[in-house]
Amino acid sequence: MNSKFSFNDHSNLIGTHALFSPSQSAWLRYDDEKIAERVLNQYRAAIGTEIHEYAAQEITLNHKITNIRALINGIENFIYTKYKYTNDCIRVSDYGMKLIKHLGMIPKDVFDAVRAYINDGTSFKMTAEQPIQYSDRIYGTADTLSFRNNFLRIHDLKSGEHPAKMDQLETYAALFCLEYGNKFNFKPGDIKIELRIYQWDAITIKNPTAEEIVPIMDRIIHTEKIAYKFDKEE
Repeated sequence: MNSKFSFNDHSNLIGTHALFSPSQSAWLRYDDEKIAERVLNQYRAAIGTEIHEYAAQEITLNHKITNIRALINGIENFIYTKYKYTNDCIRVSDYGMKLIKHLGMIPKDVFDAVRAYINDGTSFKMTAEQPIQYSDRIYGTADTLSFRNNFLRIHDLKSGEHPAKMDQLETYAALFCLEYGNKFNFKPGDIKIELRIYQWDAITIKNPTAEEIVPIMDRIIHTEKIAYKFDKEE
């Protein structure tokens, strides 16, 4: 037996996270059904990311979706193009093919929401994937956003199963007012705000008041002050 020990080369794993990791060992107690669910969920999450990227592309290109079949075909082509490679012949990677396969498991309700989200974003001439920043510690990226004639519109697409809440969009609205209020001389009470969440086959709409947005702005300012003070003292 060779007594000279050396580790195998796992440089390709650096910076990655295993689906079943020792650091989160609850999976040791999973039954077969739970293991299968975990595997499927990783693809659902990945497909959600691809759908968001596709939707952003279509809104930016000002493309409207005519029907669900056209939408699914568009997403499939998007994934195929993103994960294809040339090696004697053009073919899509195994990972890309798995994403396309699992796309067929997404409920129709999700595609209804995606279609409405894209078409509304296009109709309202919104900007997709728009970053909003208050500080180096507090910022985010809105799925779609527009601001015209003192009307702030923020839309969010959710492809997950858990019901979404408006807190996230209200925080985006607060961040927007902090970033652009002084620059364009307006306060939350001077503008109208409409927030929309597109999830399943439903659209949840809220028109928050200044009384709802200002406390969030104050909390953002306070959080940054405390974080800055602590960071400076370290």
